[in-house]
Amino acid sequence: MSTRYVVIGAGAVGALLAAQLELAGIPVVLVARGVHLALIRGQGLTIHRPDSIDTVRPRAVDGPAGVHLTPDDVLVLAVKAQDADAALAEWAWQPVAGGGVTADLPILTFQNGMDTEALALRRFARVYGVTIAVAASYLTPGAVVSPSYPRIGVVWIGRYPDRADPAADGFAEDLRRAGYGARSVPDITAWKARKLLGNVRNGLDLLAGSAPDKARAGELLTAEASAVFAAEGIVPAEPLSGLVVRPVPGHTPGRLSTWQSHARGASSETDHLNGEIVLRGRRLGVPTPVNARLQRLVGTSWSSGTTYPVGELLTVIDDGPPGGTRGEDGPSTGDTTTGSPSAGSPAPDAARNGAGPAAGGAEVRISA
Repeated sequence: MSTRYVVIGAGAVGALLAAQLELAGIPVVLVARGVHLALIRGQGLTIHRPDSIDTVRPRAVDGPAGVHLTPDDVLVLAVKAQDADAALAEWAWQPVAGGGVTADLPILTFQNGMDTEALALRRFARVYGVTIAVAASYLTPGAVVSPSYPRIGVVWIGRYPDRADPAADGFAEDLRRAGYGARSVPDITAWKARKLLGNVRNGLDLLAGSAPDKARAGELLTAEASAVFAAEGIVPAEPLSGLVVRPVPGHTPGRLSTWQSHARGASSETDHLNGEIVLRGRRLGVPTPVNARLQRLVGTSWSSGTTYPVGELLTVIDDGPPGGTRGEDGPSTGDTTTGSPSAGSPAPDAARNGAGPAAGGAEVRISA
């Protein structure tokens, strides 16, 4: 029997991947929920591309009960990092035809950050970390936007803990058939680290301020992450390859995954991006005040609807959390703007490590 991919999570990454596998004739099941699931089942998944609108009809289910798992299945974990552990627990001990459980199957982890692979390894013996650069967007149930075509995205996949594994070559080949630039690597941790150097900037999309100030804040965030990796002996891979992305009618480019989650009213991944750097820094004794401050600002913004100015990061050396109380995170000017962060913050520049098309079509670095 041929490999079937069970894609758990139908956001921008998971839904688009399932659609591309379906179009390539590779067996796939997409696990979705709510209105998104109902629309995919009823009218198919709509994919908005630069020159077309496609409708793809992958098989869609709402959870483990909807899938008769077999030993030939491969799980693809495509939920956000903050939802990974719950999904792993839900799926790990489901029965597989012929004996065994889901934890016996290979699992591909597509999350941002560097935590999911270790979480998966608690239950799954065969874990393959994945780093993906893709200019996809999911804001409306039943639809995703894919500004890159025919090359959908770029993928690096490797066994975790780091080592060469022939199975990763086979997964990469299937992804290439599905329209991705994909290759297997023996050092997936280095590729996860490389993407996290860009992802620590994602939360800036929810702050108010000028592009130059956000660029400066981004440099500070990345410098702290680099210092943590250096102390830990992790050497990030070379910069992620760019994609040629083009305008899609009706789509605003450059909105990264954190912004998209906020716009949908979903939970925040910032604790697994900036929070990952903060955690590692605290363990190693490496200061990370700018990342800690951004984590705090995004967290409080998510819960209160307050939009903070990027100056909260640029003045972090004064030491003190938002509101004027001192603490390890850094300073506060006490100057905030009330309102929805998604409405109060300007759209980020797509060419700034963004996940959207540059005007007229250009190669940009992707950090979705």
